[in-house]
Amino acid sequence: MKKVEPGKGRVKEIGVRKAHGEYADVRLVGEALEEFDALEPKTDEKSVRKHRTVSRYFQRFADLGPKSLDDRMFKSQSRMKSSGTEVMIHEFKAHQFRIYGVVCEYDGRRCFIGTACDPEKKQDKADPKKLQKAADEYVRIMK
Repeated sequence: MKKVEPGKGRVKEIGVRKAHGEYADVRLVGEALEEFDALEPKTDEKSVRKHRTVSRYFQRFADLGPKSLDDRMFKSQSRMKSSGTEVMIHEFKAHQFRIYGVVCEYDGRRCFIGTACDPEKKQDKADPKKLQKAADEYVRIMK
């Protein structure tokens, strides 16, 4: 799905590209972008590890696709409905840090668009509210 700016005939930039590869791009928006970027300036071991690990997973996904990542790195979560649109929510995960989003086509390329985050996930099962938030935000920005 392409988002074209009215009267401009070009694809509107959605989020910030965090990885680019032969297989896909990885872009983050909103809460996902804010929480991921908030890790970078931190110097505590936990934050550094989360940022490095998730960055590696983003690049591996971009280069080789989801089959190169096991369920401890990238996982399909659930189909969620938002405004009549059903989307599959996926997650990147590392050290209790989760980025939720959708794999779609953006600007003629496969792309993971991360729209929600759980920066300190405490339980094994994904929070249904976070999954719904990821779906709602994705549908909102793609309209």
